[in-house]
Amino acid sequence: MLVTTTASGARFDAEGFARRERDAERELRALRPHLDLSSSYLEVGAGDCALARRVAGYADRVYALDMSEDLMGRLGGPPNLVRLPFDGVRVPLAPESVDLAFSRQLVISQLPSICHALRVGGVYFTSSQGPAAELRCAFLDAGFSKVCFYVGAVRVPYLLAIALDDRFRIAATK
Repeated sequence: MLVTTTASGARFDAEGFARRERDAERELRALRPHLDLSSSYLEVGAGDCALARRVAGYADRVYALDMSEDLMGRLGGPPNLVRLPFDGVRVPLAPESVDLAFSRQLVISQLPSICHALRVGGVYFTSSQGPAAELRCAFLDAGFSKVCFYVGAVRVPYLLAIALDDRFRIAATK
């Protein structure tokens, strides 16, 4: 959290800001190989848009979605960064308008809408706690054609992912 509340009022949290900036740099390094200057990128749950602002330097169009219009509306950004409020479920974008999507945390109810916004061959990156079999079914039911599981930076075969009870990074392809 970038602002903390105390008995004397709200104050800027420098440590939280520095942590958020480090996280955004780490996330950008993971996404960078999947971006080019003609890509369109969607971030669900963009919050302060720290990551979306960075991605804007590597993509043609960046869509930052968050339920909090207040936080997103106060921050500047490059002209190719489009901030959109959303209801937490339906992604307000045209069908097949995004090449790469990202969220820090998986929300199952958002999967069909994210898949709908992705172009064929587009990829959605997220993280979630297992079980892998239920996660895979949820992605396939939402319209994704391929689901890959990662533990850390290592891709894990599906049968091994089923046996593990771990937090997975997930890459799902439409």
